Amino acid sequence: MDGSQLDEGFWRGRAEELQHALDSRVVVEQAKGVLAERLGLDVKAAFSVLRGAARSERIKVQDLARTVVNNKDTPQTIISFLARNPDFFHVSSRDERVIRTEEFFKRVNDTMRNELGDGDGKFLCECGNIACTEKLALTAEDLRLLHSIEGYFVVLPGHHIPEIETLVRKNEHYAIVHNNNAPSSQAP
Repeated sequence: MDGSQLDEGFWRGRAEELQHALDSRVVVEQAKGVLAERLGLDVKAAFSVLRGAARSERIKVQDLARTVVNNKDTPQTIISFLARNPDFFHVSSRDERVIRTEEFFKRVNDTMRNELGDGDGKFLCECGNIACTEKLALTAEDLRLLHSIEGYFVVLPGHHIPEIETLVRKNEHYAIVHNNNAPSSQAP
């Protein structure tokens, strides 16, 4: 075996190590995002939960991260860690989660509208239910006008939350609501 073969073997092994590190980093970043969304945490706090839970169970962070990403339910390891550390995180209020969900669907719809151009289309209901994937018919221009007013969202009839939203207008296809907790918004 000559020196070039040894060098080639060394570099191949080094490349594999770096690829493994990169793959581990990607899954950890994904898990941070998943936990942040599920638990209402910022990304830094989500990583602290992930790291703390992994340490408490003596498992690798990337292995726990892979479990978080590959399962729709939060792993018991995370739940147990949070149960032992109840003051560790601030749970978002229902009102905060609703506005965050509405804002998310508003951003998705704005992106869809930009892709659609001036045409009409089917947009996602912007209600506060993160599991809602129902669509509603609305012109792109009407959506643009509605979204130009802070705190206003378009939802399917019956999807508004009377405790925190004011029903502004409704027809058989959609309802316009104002979230009373939206930042910098004026009530109708």
